Amino acid sequence: MFWQKTAIKIMKLSYIFICFLLFSNSFGKLSAQEGNRRYRENSVLAKGSWYKLAISQPGIYKIDLPFLQRLGIPANDLQSNTIHLYGTGGAMLGEGTSAPYIDDLPEIAVSVTDDGDGLFNNNDRLLFYAPGPHRWGADDQGNFRHLPNLYTDTAYYYLNIDAPNGLRVQMAPPAPLPLVTENAFDFHLFYERDSINFLNSGKQWWGQEFSNVVGLSRTYLFTLPANPVGDVQVKARVAGRSRGGCNFNITVNGQSAIKDLYLLPVTDNVFEGVASSSEGEGQVSVNASQLSVGVSLAPDNINDKGWLDYLEIQGRCGLVMPGSGALEFRSSRSLALPALRYALYKGDANTEVWDISNPLQPMRMPVAVTGDTLAFTGAGKSLREYVAFRPSDVLTPGINGPVAMQDLHGQGAADMLIVTHPLFLPQAERLAAFHRGHDQLTVHVSTTEQVYNEFAGGAPDPAAIRNYVKKFADQGKAPRYLLLFGAASYDYRNRVKNNTNLVPTWQSEASLDGLRSYASDDFYAILEDGGDINRLDKADELELGVGRIPATSVSEAVSAVDKIIRYTDPATLGRWRNEMMLVADDEDNNLHFNDAEQLAATMEQVSPLLHLNKIYVDAYPQVAVNGAVTSPEVNDAINKKINDGVLIVNYTGHGSNARLAAESVVDAGSLGKWQNGDRLPLFVTATCDFAPFDDPGIVSLGHKILFMRDGGAIGLMTTTRAVVAASNRLMNENYLKALLTATGGGLGEAAKTAKNNTFKQSNDFINNRKFQLLGDPALRLAYPRYKVVTDSINGAVGIDSLKALSTYVVKGHIASGSGTPVNDFNGTLYTIIYDQPLTSQTRGNDAGSIPAAWQQQKNILFQGSQTITNGYFSFTFVTPKDISSGDGKGTISYYANNSQTDGAGSVNGFITGGQAANVPADIAGPVINAWVDSRRFNNYDIVGPTPTLLVDLADNSGINISGRDPAHRVIAVVDGIDYIVLNDFFEAYLDNFQKGNIRYPLSRLSTGLHSITIQAWDNYNNKSEVTINFTVAADNTLAVEDVKNYPNPVQGYTRFSFIHNQPGEELAVTLQVFTLEGKLVKTLRDTIISANSRFDGMPWDGRNDSGARLSTGLYLYRLTIKSSKGAKVKGGKLVIL
Repeated sequence: MFWQKTAIKIMKLSYIFICFLLFSNSFGKLSAQEGNRRYRENSVLAKGSWYKLAISQPGIYKIDLPFLQRLGIPANDLQSNTIHLYGTGGAMLGEGTSAPYIDDLPEIAVSVTDDGDGLFNNNDRLLFYAPGPHRWGADDQGNFRHLPNLYTDTAYYYLNIDAPNGLRVQMAPPAPLPLVTENAFDFHLFYERDSINFLNSGKQWWGQEFSNVVGLSRTYLFTLPANPVGDVQVKARVAGRSRGGCNFNITVNGQSAIKDLYLLPVTDNVFEGVASSSEGEGQVSVNASQLSVGVSLAPDNINDKGWLDYLEIQGRCGLVMPGSGALEFRSSRSLALPALRYALYKGDANTEVWDISNPLQPMRMPVAVTGDTLAFTGAGKSLREYVAFRPSDVLTPGINGPVAMQDLHGQGAADMLIVTHPLFLPQAERLAAFHRGHDQLTVHVSTTEQVYNEFAGGAPDPAAIRNYVKKFADQGKAPRYLLLFGAASYDYRNRVKNNTNLVPTWQSEASLDGLRSYASDDFYAILEDGGDINRLDKADELELGVGRIPATSVSEAVSAVDKIIRYTDPATLGRWRNEMMLVADDEDNNLHFNDAEQLAATMEQVSPLLHLNKIYVDAYPQVAVNGAVTSPEVNDAINKKINDGVLIVNYTGHGSNARLAAESVVDAGSLGKWQNGDRLPLFVTATCDFAPFDDPGIVSLGHKILFMRDGGAIGLMTTTRAVVAASNRLMNENYLKALLTATGGGLGEAAKTAKNNTFKQSNDFINNRKFQLLGDPALRLAYPRYKVVTDSINGAVGIDSLKALSTYVVKGHIASGSGTPVNDFNGTLYTIIYDQPLTSQTRGNDAGSIPAAWQQQKNILFQGSQTITNGYFSFTFVTPKDISSGDGKGTISYYANNSQTDGAGSVNGFITGGQAANVPADIAGPVINAWVDSRRFNNYDIVGPTPTLLVDLADNSGINISGRDPAHRVIAVVDGIDYIVLNDFFEAYLDNFQKGNIRYPLSRLSTGLHSITIQAWDNYNNKSEVTINFTVAADNTLAVEDVKNYPNPVQGYTRFSFIHNQPGEELAVTLQVFTLEGKLVKTLRDTIISANSRFDGMPWDGRNDSGARLSTGLYLYRLTIKSSKGAKVKGGKLVIL
């Protein structure tokens, strides 16, 4: 007979799925604590010499003199009683915060045998019991279940020889007189081979495949010390992938144990699991000590596949000592009896029996041997574990090596903890030093190995890191931040190639369903007693902000820390800190568009200082390329804003680890176009799988953006798995609210607040957990520190409207966060006055995209810079004639910086429109001067194919850059064909709204003659234009023109100049001066790199090579210019006076 528990398929959810395609621990309590944990003041590793040993299977292990010598321990005159062994046994730690817990490294009782001289030498030996990393658990009724360690196949022990009185195995106390003799024991065996993780996510792995391709059946062999007594129980867990459902059958020695273990069908629906699973149990009568377990798949069709998770074999068999090795045994009959007499057949005088119910403190049982049977009495009323062994037939531990002294237990309270892989320790220390100095934080840096040593007995268990963090909380003060420095992996035990399990993350139990399976570092922030990330009835609050720098190499670690430190450098101050970009995907009945609009409305309330740049995919035309739909104008708009600089990039919509949106509006190709090293945004992405930091097989787009050396992002608040839009919207909004209203907190503190608020507002805990901060949690957003306050406009405290062609005088000051004037702030104010918002319409490019109106402030009435003196400023401007009418509201946006810190402010809510009365007459257009590459440019000069256009503009009323009327824009017309709008490139001069300039890099031009006409309008809409001409020479060959010297004739110094087409390239220049008879009298050589096409930097004092002045007369000169692309020789005449 058998029973079966079948995993139910996940029902389809009414969500938008925004991805493409979419028991008790071991034997007894092990002296563990539960709740109200107490910690050593200092770790045992804080002093002395320590050596780490490794074991991979349960058993009795031996340490002798040769072993100590291989460890490198000086063994001469080593006293036997100074040998100590420490460890926790290696069992997997509990995930709940109130799970039984062993602090630090307890000492383990060992058995030491010496020859009586008190020294450890010759044939002396130390024996100890190790239960191994994989365990069996039992409930109060004696039901067993195997407990594999998910994180390691190795357990560790720590040897120390620095003190006397090592803990020794003692003789067990006398047990009550037994009434029953036990000749059998409860055996339990299991088979589990982890080979595949279907989703590269979650804790569950599966073993061999069963299919028509690799075979539908397999056999597994188990050996018992004797024949079973009674039935053998078989348990199994299997998985299958079948459209019609399939079955597994399991036999023991040819007899059916589990029949038709059914697996539900699986379809291609993304909301269903990639496979279904079942557990079954059966029993069979077998009269043999060799058990052959057959497992076979009965497919529904030829393509069906199945997988075995595990087999458990349990029952009772005769208590017989094997011919070699040890025997671990127990009897469930002891639960009901006060004592039990065990009779071990084939046990002899050389056999020892230890009670290993507490594997840290085993006890030696008094035994008696009668004939071929060894007997002893064990206490009852509980399940006791024993091991029988012969000291001559034991195991030897592996050598892991010396352990440096450490003391994480002795660390005091901290603001920030950094747990790093040892590979990245130098960079973690560099970052810690930065936070100590820049932010006055107390920071502790610990390696993963150090944490494992003190909080998991050396095992790489994620709960060790959590318990390390919890120590601080239990001692009175949880840190504010935890930084995990290193990548993680869904593979804890290095089964995949190029694994990246450097600093582990927590994985969910769910591993078959892409919507329910996930990884989360939230695990490390659940610290309150009784907390458990696995619970679904409620979400435990996070107590600190967690972030991760998922570096996989030293170069990535260096890049990440470099960027963090650079991010806070005053050299990166700029107006980009006032900008935010909102990108929304199309289709899904405008779901993402509506989410972005709702978020924009929230941002206008939460942070009116930020200017919102909306880039909605459905607002741009689509282009079909090789069968794929793209939106190149969206790509260009995003790239431009990234390069201009934005504080935050927010994306809502479909995505994957390789791109954003089906149109690939951001992908790996985009990164090559980003040049924003001093303007690093924080990315907040509400999309699927953008940065799965725990999959070694994927270098995600999020990862690439984070680790771009000279650009990209400073951090990402992003998703690591499949997510749903409805829940994303809430988390997205809550994070930005927390980020922009926090008072001095880091990115991680905002993440903690946002997640806790989202937990309170939504029951979708799993979706919340999938958001991960990739970046430094203690780093503060580069949000301007001070406030810019408007004191008056034209003498009035407030303003209700701006009218066309009016002159306004604005006065204000810089204030601290509390409103106190900052009188020592001396710097520059950058002001942009926006017209009322423009209304635009999305296009409805696809069936799922509905045309919809949206507004954005784009038109600029005034842009300029002003001097701030002792915290105060004043400036004047004239509003352009091109001003919007109606009841729309304008905005004054300020950004201030003094080369050390910055501030921001805004004035909102005033109406724009109408025209001032008694406007002075003005019919003159602006004065325009234009050049190419240099203000020494002359008409028809030669330049390279990518020159820079330079324009100076001046007008008494100012330059019209509003853009409201397309006919009144500042434009450059190249060759009468290509129109370039230059409004965004105009910069007014400091403290002078009437003058400004433009620098615009021209795209690659063809060789030959070109013209550029620049047109500009003043604020009265008076137009001016100017045309310049130039010749483009191919940059693959050197071109030189207009060679001359000035002044000529020469009385003292003269300077030689020329025009060339290799700006930025190294040129070797040689000047030779000759008499009319051809005699060389002077040679000058120089190597130059000219920033533009005109070079005028070779001076000559009129002296010959001997230092004497040349006599009056006519001379000839020759200039030879050489580059990697050729050489040119030019000549001329000069007169010496």
